[in-house]
Amino acid sequence: MRRRLIAIVATLAAGVSGLGVATLQATPAASVPLLQIGDAHAEFGPALQGDEPIFILILGSDSRPGTPLEEGLCDSIHILGINPEARRATLVGIPRDSYVPIASGGTNKINVALSQGGPAGMVATVENLSGITFDYYALAGFQGMTRIFDTLGGIRIDVPYSFLGYEHTSFAEGRMTMTGAEALEYSRTRKGLSHGDFDRSMNQGRILLATFSQFRSEFRMDSAALFRWISVGMRNVSTDIPLQELFSLAFTSWEIKPGRLTNLVTVGSIGTAPGGQSIVNLPLPNAVFQDIAADGYVLPKDIPADATPAG
Repeated sequence: MRRRLIAIVATLAAGVSGLGVATLQATPAASVPLLQIGDAHAEFGPALQGDEPIFILILGSDSRPGTPLEEGLCDSIHILGINPEARRATLVGIPRDSYVPIASGGTNKINVALSQGGPAGMVATVENLSGITFDYYALAGFQGMTRIFDTLGGIRIDVPYSFLGYEHTSFAEGRMTMTGAEALEYSRTRKGLSHGDFDRSMNQGRILLATFSQFRSEFRMDSAALFRWISVGMRNVSTDIPLQELFSLAFTSWEIKPGRLTNLVTVGSIGTAPGGQSIVNLPLPNAVFQDIAADGYVLPKDIPADATPAG
């Protein structure tokens, strides 16, 4: 399987090498990219093999159609750590109402860091909070999420408990194939969940893991599925990362089996900010941040009981 993937990637890379990054930035100038992927620090590049962990900050913007992604509030914030040598990875969700120091100045809900400082400001804010230095960031919006999932024919996910979404969609416990709009509603619903913002962040992580699992499953059944996924990405992604580096990152991620990828949320206490806003106070120092920063993953046995809210 490894040799087959290498051959396919090499063929695809050869076919698009003449197009380079321009292909990935083919979004018309008047439109807004559906997904942006960039280097967190242009001055250095990560080693995509070996025992050094790779860290990616995955962000979801609530910007509306026609508004640049970086001008919205950050609705979804996840740290993805990957350890190529251990072939393990961990996804840590940060509640959007977390009350933290913002890199651009002051203390506020963490979701404002994007609109105040763009992706760089968001990266700096989470780095200061977690102690992690990121290699990449990925920024998506509502429109991008729904279009990508619809193009792929939906996303298959195991729903761990039943609840009613904010658009009154019934999400029943069990296996479900969601449309793009349903996946968006599933990942944004907070009211009615027993742990509110913490459960919402956990469900967002479930969507990300389901996407990863579906890619691996489709590729095992038909290696040509890689071309379909890459094609969807090339129509919807804006990036300044060299194509070969993106392929290498994708290959490194592909080698991690879903059972070796953990999903959790860093939780805290509910409080009130000056002005009366409801906020989340995260414990600092934070054991979850310290654990993932050390080697890029958190073992299931080391996940705090309250870091997997509502199952």
